[in-house]
Amino acid sequence: MNHKMILTRGIAVIVVMLVVTGCATPQVDPCPTTAPQACPTVAAQAMPKVNAWRWGYTGGIPTNVIITFDPSDKCSMEVVNPINVSYFSKSWNQVSYEIVVNDQTYENYVVWVYSVDPGTTQAQIDAVDPNDTSSPPSWANLIQGTIVYPMSRTFHTGAVDITEGPLYFTCMVQGPDALRIIGDLEPLNVPTK
Repeated sequence: MNHKMILTRGIAVIVVMLVVTGCATPQVDPCPTTAPQACPTVAAQAMPKVNAWRWGYTGGIPTNVIITFDPSDKCSMEVVNPINVSYFSKSWNQVSYEIVVNDQTYENYVVWVYSVDPGTTQAQIDAVDPNDTSSPPSWANLIQGTIVYPMSRTFHTGAVDITEGPLYFTCMVQGPDALRIIGDLEPLNVPTK
């Protein structure tokens, strides 16, 4: 009988110890909500600032045009310094432009610079299928293409000869599941010397 009493008292002591230990343990709240939770969003990357070194490195060459990509497949052009032949000498007769990308929808943003054959009409330019990116039309004389990253600012100079004007700019996007033209910009008139 003593054995039964010792066993009963031992079990009672263990139960009391478990209750006391459980009360002393910090409590953790259950999941605060049963509503579905959204994934965290990625904050938009800030646009890089243009510093003094960058302006100095270009030797004071003015930016003629700023081409800007914005969300929702928008592409625009602003002429900030009209092309002025007095800026240029025999060794320097080129257009400077910046590409500003305020978007991160695509993997690559492309600006094509070209001239057109004499007699080419605006209707021909407008008729180009934006999804046909296989090759430029026969009347387009491709001068250069510049590919830039999302959320970037790129200064470009040195390869666009102003003697080939007027100059045309086409905006294009690529990736992850896209490759298409999103806009043809107004022609940039080039003065003659």
